[in-house]
Formats: sequence, structure tokens, C-alpha cells
Amino acid sequence: MVVDDFNGDGNLDVLINGYDYGTEVSVGRYDALNGLLLTGNGKGSFFPNSILQSGIFIPGNGKGLVAIAGANNKYLVAAGQNRGPLKIYELKKDKRKIILQTNDVYANLILHNGQKQKREFYFGASFLSQSGRTLFVDGSVSAVEIINSKSEKRNISLQ
Repeated sequence: MVVDDFNGDGNLDVLINGYDYGTEVSVGRYDALNGLLLTGNGKGSFFPNSILQSGIFIPGNGKGLVAIAGANNKYLVAAGQNRGPLKIYELKKDKRKIILQTNDVYANLILHNGQKQKREFYFGASFLSQSGRTLFVDGSVSAVEIINSKSEKRNISLQ
């Protein structure tokens, strides 16, 4: 899964890479999902998007899903599949790329509407893989405070 604001509404969304063919023979495959984008409403509820709405179609034996920065600084999501092709999806909305330092642990995002979001950064948050050490923010964010493992803070103004 990758959690981010994919539709630019200031609320976190969840992108899921589905399927699992590695279950017990008596159980059968878990193959009722072709990837899914759940858009959040900011109040704890999430709503499924169709393949046409999200542009996400991952029909194989999904094993990993990570966010990375493309060569053109675009927000990319890479979906790994066991014995299948690597699928790359590009977010069509513009986002600003903030490169994280090795010891950065989390960021507090301050939105223009007064809300705050906390984004945590991990090493190895997907199946044998991890998202890039990059934070992408869109126009709904006015400032970013990044905190490292020594509790040192650095502020980034986006005004």
C-alpha cells in the first residue's frame, strides 16, 4: 500500500496492490482485486474508485507498491508482480519534490485550510522494497516541518 493525497483534495488516500497467489493449495488464490485506489474524505472514511477513475490496473500476483520520483521529477508509483512485469504509473497532478535526508523520520504538513498531516518515512515498508526518500506535496500544502531521528527540525516554506 501507498498512502498519499493522490487527488489533491488535502485528504490522504490509499493505493493498494492486490492479489496473492502464494496461499495454501486448499485455500486457492486471492485474486479478486486488480489494484485499488481508496479516496479519503478526511474523516476516516475511504471510498473505492473504479479502474477508469483511478487509472490503476494491476492484474498480476502483486508483491510490492512503492512511490518514487521519476527522472522528470514526476510522482511515480511502481507496482511489482511476482513473475510479471513491473508496472509504473505517473500521477498526472503536479507536485513539488522534497528530497529527504537519510535520518529524516517524519514530516508535519501544514495545509492552507489550517489542517495538519503527519507523514512518516520508512525503510522497507513494502514487500522486499521501499519507497524513495522523497516527499511530494501539492498546492494544498503551505509549509513542511521535517523532523529527523535526533529530533532536529527543518522548516520548508512553500509560499
